[in-house]
Amino acid sequence: MPRLDARSGAAALALAAALSLTAALGASCAGTPAAQRGATTCPPLCPTASQPTPPPPAAPPGPVVPGAAGEAPVFDPERLSPVLSDPRLAQVQRFVEMEAYASATTALAQVLASPLPPEDAAAFRYQLGRLRALAGDPLGAAREYDAAAAAGGPLADHARFAAADLLAKSGQPDAAIERARAVASDVAIADEVDRILAGALADKGDIEAAAAHWHAYLGRSWPASTWVPEALRFARALLRHPSEARAEEAIRIARRVIDEAPGGAGAGEAKEIREKALATLPFARRKPFVDPGPADLLARARALLASRQDKEALAVADALVALPEAQAPSAFACDAFAARGEALGRLRRRAEAADVYGVAIERCGPAAPAGDGAAAASAGAAGAGAPAPRRPETLYNAGRASLRVDRHAEAAARFSLLEKEYPDHRLADDARYLGARALLALGDQAQFVQMLTAMPDDFPSGDMVADGLFELALFEMERDGWAGAVRPLERALARFPHERAYHAAGRLPYYLGRAHIETGSPDKGKALLEQVIRDYPLSFYMALAHARLAELEPAAAERALAAAMERDASAPYTELRSPAFAHPAFARAVELARQGDARLARRELDLLGVGSRTAPREVMWASAFLLARAGALPQSYSILRTAMAAPAGDRAELAGEWVDHYPVGRWRAAWELAYPRPFAAIVAAETKRSGIPEALAYAIMREESAFDPKVASHAQAYGLMQLIVPTAKRMAKPLGLPWSAEALRRPEVNVALGCRFLSVLRNQFSDNPLLAIPAYNAGGGAPKRWIAERPSQSFDLWVERIPYEETRLYTKRVLTSLAVYELLYAGAQPGEALRAPMPASPAARSAVANAAP
Repeated sequence: MPRLDARSGAAALALAAALSLTAALGASCAGTPAAQRGATTCPPLCPTASQPTPPPPAAPPGPVVPGAAGEAPVFDPERLSPVLSDPRLAQVQRFVEMEAYASATTALAQVLASPLPPEDAAAFRYQLGRLRALAGDPLGAAREYDAAAAAGGPLADHARFAAADLLAKSGQPDAAIERARAVASDVAIADEVDRILAGALADKGDIEAAAAHWHAYLGRSWPASTWVPEALRFARALLRHPSEARAEEAIRIARRVIDEAPGGAGAGEAKEIREKALATLPFARRKPFVDPGPADLLARARALLASRQDKEALAVADALVALPEAQAPSAFACDAFAARGEALGRLRRRAEAADVYGVAIERCGPAAPAGDGAAAASAGAAGAGAPAPRRPETLYNAGRASLRVDRHAEAAARFSLLEKEYPDHRLADDARYLGARALLALGDQAQFVQMLTAMPDDFPSGDMVADGLFELALFEMERDGWAGAVRPLERALARFPHERAYHAAGRLPYYLGRAHIETGSPDKGKALLEQVIRDYPLSFYMALAHARLAELEPAAAERALAAAMERDASAPYTELRSPAFAHPAFARAVELARQGDARLARRELDLLGVGSRTAPREVMWASAFLLARAGALPQSYSILRTAMAAPAGDRAELAGEWVDHYPVGRWRAAWELAYPRPFAAIVAAETKRSGIPEALAYAIMREESAFDPKVASHAQAYGLMQLIVPTAKRMAKPLGLPWSAEALRRPEVNVALGCRFLSVLRNQFSDNPLLAIPAYNAGGGAPKRWIAERPSQSFDLWVERIPYEETRLYTKRVLTSLAVYELLYAGAQPGEALRAPMPASPAARSAVANAAP
């Protein structure tokens, strides 16, 4: 995301993304008469054809329109225009798109030399500050920000902050301190002022004052990319002012970085700082740091696990379990062995992990007597023999560890013990579900059926009941016992009439429809498939329902989809109206979005409850649009997903329910925000060259990277389509492209190689190209193996039984995205997702049929 320092590639990307998205969203409504907008790709605030509206009265510029007397203001996204989209800045915009920032600053300075309305002058001056920083002129940028601050307006304090930050980095601490202290305390950026003041005061040699500000800053919650460099800077500053107390504090800061920074970021420098500080301490003060006690070691192990430093966590856990305190049952011993089990599991030493969890169960001690909650609650500090407070979690993790190595009897016993000892625990129904599956793997079908059938009665508020009943139905369906699947599906549907999670939305009516068709009630079955098409737009199970209904009665599938889209196209116009739109934080967010600064816009929106999910859905929708206009596409559709889950209450339907409506009329813009098409020219060219659908490339990209070209996973997969270097190398050779980790962060390289890889996989599954999706996640050999094991299975059940949970959920997510991209952008005809073949592999099923006597 945009930064205020010079030559930021992320800022350039955000500016370009904001400009391209503005063009894409604005084009759908530009020049369209108000009465015709319901059938276009307008934002959801456009009036529909059935409700023409008179011309609005004159309103001040900007997307917030004041309400009439006693009414809250309205947010109108059509009135939101980025600064660089101003026709007077057309040349500046062209230079920005070319990343020619020096030329852009010259062009913008020429515009500012002409008379301008005060509000335009302030906005253009702020933008000039951003562009000068990108052009590598921090002092020039600070001057422009000073001018923007003097002009006043919503971003005056942000301009002061930006100037302070640049001046501090340019070695002018006094000027930085003056501007930082002038920043008002009610703006979102105020909590970052401590960072600027700390650095500037340290540069002046005032370490005590600097330390106070660093403590305040590091005491808040920040991303690792922010707090780690600042913590190291603080530690280095302490060492420049030697004293034993400062050396100890530097050691503690370095230890925090070593233990808590994700993936060990900054650990090398932190270790050097720690060693330098230790060398200055006498033995008595050094000893606690080089020989920590049991509690400190346990805290270290937990921190290392939380930061995904699994090898380091295992080393600490090995030391923990060797301590005398870990040799008898206690809360400490329980946690020590559980930490070791978790570390071993993450390092794929799974059999060892299952064994260690067995020791952890024994070290946790017996369960507290029934009703003795106080004893369990106080057991954290208890000695030998006391039950550990995390015994239920340890039993659950132990059972899962046993499942991973197919020790099903052991897993069933561990889950049974959890359910017996803690029947009211939040994990008790999870234990029932997994324990039943372990018993089925052992061949105990009767116990499996009994355990899952009783779940609704035994766990009336359990969140795993739907999964338990669905698992019971799957058991019947897999062995063609469709009649036996009807009852558990009906029970589940009665209790959970509208599941919303992406992996479950529509599954109950879909399979109940299948069951009715298979048991001789085709009309009931087809009616349920039509219900899925109607009620679960473009979900995974809607795609399956459409494909199956089209196989049975093509006209019925076409009618069901057309009727649902016609219904949503005529949805009544609803304004986004909220008192929050008059809040100064929202005004600042609007202006920051217009400037293309998504990070700071989001900070202001969080003051209104967007980050904590407490904002009303009107504000959530407006925030999604603002961030999209600022170029922050992943954050934008992430907000839309959050809004979907907000309680409806008695409020009118707003964009929070966008997933319950097809992308037509006023709903289309929400879908376009959630499923954008960045890097359009690159994707169009590379999908054409590789012979794959554009929709598939976007669906993979959306799920793999959320369109962040710089992202890298802990598995060393890089870029938009998350390619590992060995795969990239194989794909790059025939294309003559680079394949290094750095090259994979370039969109033009990553998309080319990712599309070629998809093409290779699709060619391996020519009878069902959709199998390339699980292959992209698990490798091409995995789907081939699963097809060989279940050659005649239908595609829907085959996906349900993908043995890797990650791949199973990934397949559902990507197929959902594929369905959306196909319908949203590729035309009215159903694409691959809505025409999924009935068998997982038509060729394999045919081969089995031909081989039958």
